[in-house]
Amino acid sequence: MQLEWIKRLSRNLNFQAAYTWSKSIDTTSEATFVGAGDSNQTGNSARAARALSRFHTPHRFTVYGTYRLPFFSAQKGLLGQALGGWQLSAVLKLAKGTPFTVTTTALDLNFDGFSESRPVLLDPSILGNSVNHPSTSRDALPRAAFRPLTSADVNTPILGRNTFFLDGTKTLDLGMAKIFRMPWEGHRITLRADMFNSLNHVQYGFPSALITNTNFGAITGVATSY
Repeated sequence: MQLEWIKRLSRNLNFQAAYTWSKSIDTTSEATFVGAGDSNQTGNSARAARALSRFHTPHRFTVYGTYRLPFFSAQKGLLGQALGGWQLSAVLKLAKGTPFTVTTTALDLNFDGFSESRPVLLDPSILGNSVNHPSTSRDALPRAAFRPLTSADVNTPILGRNTFFLDGTKTLDLGMAKIFRMPWEGHRITLRADMFNSLNHVQYGFPSALITNTNFGAITGVATSY
């Protein structure tokens, strides 16, 4: 679903807002997309591998716009040149984090040549948790909620792919600009200042998702891109 609201320039203001709700499901997007997790490691069983795509982003909202400050805009003299005609702009981006897969030491349960690397889930109440801050990541992804696979787990439901979510995007970019008309025809000079991620929101990266790792559930870095 896509919703869009466009306000064309009037009373010195224009903006465009867009919201997208979506759901993407596949069996092996990790094989071709960046991120932790596993592809179809249960042989030719598409049912066992079917889950959210690694790039699944259920909610995304973006709004951007400009506002032309009305002060001294009608004046043609030095005051109007210096203080009039300034324009403010902003871009707000909010998006749910993409999912990732919790893994365990590989074990080929059914001897089909594919080693399952997802553990057994002991606490279904944590499914879908957002693991988005170092101070709460181990509470959102507790080691006690999982156990490694054993040879007796042939018919045991294994944790699905991409069942937990990373930190989402929350950025506000701000800008201020002023165009100065030069005395010779057709020439202008633009003065502009931009502040990207002006609120300095940190977007954290992947937690340690291997349950046999001593740092399981811990977030030790930030995302490489927004």
